Amino acid sequence: MSDIDYLNDPLLQTAEERPKAARASIVELAGEALSRINAFVEQTGDKPVSTSGKSVRERMLANELAGLRASRSELADLESADIHGLVFDTPRSQNALDDPLLSGADEIFQVRDSLKPKAQPDYVADRQPCHDFDRFRPAFDMVRQSVEQGSRTPQPFHQEKVELGEFFILKGQLVHVADVRDEHRRNDKPDARLRVIFDNETESNLLMSSLVRRLYEDKDARRIGLTNAGPLFDGAHTGFVYVLRSRSERPEVRGLLKVGTTASAVEDRVARAETQAAFLFAPVEIIETYKLIGYSAKEAERQLHAVLRPYHVALRVTGPDGRTYGATEWFRTDTHTIAQAVKRCFTRT
Repeated sequence: MSDIDYLNDPLLQTAEERPKAARASIVELAGEALSRINAFVEQTGDKPVSTSGKSVRERMLANELAGLRASRSELADLESADIHGLVFDTPRSQNALDDPLLSGADEIFQVRDSLKPKAQPDYVADRQPCHDFDRFRPAFDMVRQSVEQGSRTPQPFHQEKVELGEFFILKGQLVHVADVRDEHRRNDKPDARLRVIFDNETESNLLMSSLVRRLYEDKDARRIGLTNAGPLFDGAHTGFVYVLRSRSERPEVRGLLKVGTTASAVEDRVARAETQAAFLFAPVEIIETYKLIGYSAKEAERQLHAVLRPYHVALRVTGPDGRTYGATEWFRTDTHTIAQAVKRCFTRT
């Protein structure tokens, strides 16, 4: 007689009768993802980033990191394993406008080469503390007061672009467009790099197209128009005029100076010069800076460029993506001429 127990032999059990493998908990899965991210940081010395040009592995790890940050309230048991402070030491940003999963970068796997290539961001914008929020605080207070008093009525958002000085309500937060930089066309539509200030004293340098998309996605978003920013900042420090020299080795750049304005620190403005067409995709050297008092940075730039128009030189530069870009703020002149132009345009600098 056979020794096989036909009633209890696991090979003869039906699917319903076989013991089910224990499923890993959410915390265990998150712990495995955090271990992979920690290993990447130890190997490369930097956190994973999900942008064009990065490896598939790094972009997948960046997306896992974004998921861990979004779910950190449920993963308190993993805080001790976050040895690089990438998840729990990062400021919370529940209303973040530039989560890597929503940044508009291409899919990780590109399988249809015949499609028209999409414009890629030069980098993914992040929220960070606004260190000069005190100079924007009066404008925020004024807008809140005018809305409460009924003198200014928030309107539904129906725009293709935003303007310098405008205020919006996004996800319950008051948002101010403090600066508009590097205007260009993206996917055949006007776009620009913005400096956006939030009423929780943070800021972001996201693209105009990103802000417009978030405003359309939020059904409760509202516009509080205020394009004339001058009176809000009368007598206040509103930015800088900067004079730069490119470190590019291109012969046509020799002897040229770049003149522009910024509402933030000049060092912050040029920190990513090698990734931006406006700086010819090359590092730059800061030659001179002038502090603006009471002038909108954008309007100040228009006035200054109009005075310097006789010295203007239009440049074309090819970016890392193979596309050609225009660079419009370069002038063949000297620092003395620029100083006289600044003095002519602005009585308070």
